Amino acid sequence: MKIKDIIKKQTTIIAIAVVLVIITVIGVSYAIFFNVNRNTTDQVITAGNLSVTISATEVSLTEPMTTEEGLASTPITYTPSNTSSNLPADYSIYIYAGENNTIDLSTIKVSTDGTSSNVLTTLQTDTDPGAGYYRITTGTVPAGRSGETGSIRIWIDEDLIADEITSQVLDLELQIVAEVDEATA
Repeated sequence: MKIKDIIKKQTTIIAIAVVLVIITVIGVSYAIFFNVNRNTTDQVITAGNLSVTISATEVSLTEPMTTEEGLASTPITYTPSNTSSNLPADYSIYIYAGENNTIDLSTIKVSTDGTSSNVLTTLQTDTDPGAGYYRITTGTVPAGRSGETGSIRIWIDEDLIADEITSQVLDLELQIVAEVDEATA
């Protein structure tokens, strides 16, 4: 009877050790293939072989603009590349609205083409990244190639007067979600 108990305990310990080793291997392999470099001039996000470079990590929205001024403002540019892969990669770029916002998000406008604009809160939300994520663009980068450089313009609509944004907080982040398009493999 005691030998069976000892064998059960050893089997349990071995099973737990194997599970922990598997979790460690998966975590380390993901960490090897995922990298985010941040600095003051650009941000490169790499997941596996898809790399998306964004030209600016910080945008300062100091006063409301008309739609014409917003469309003419300096854009954030991005260039997706998939040069090390033999599979195409799909990506989506989201604006994440943090919980610290005190400015009404329905006054934030976004343009991805420089000719038309959308109100942030009317953009498609997605449950994949979570609540507060607004999808602003999607794309596919062919295997072994770089995609076209795109641009994003963000501004506060002129409906808010400058006094209404004094001492207010607008907390937005660009987030990129990418995955390999295995359907074409």
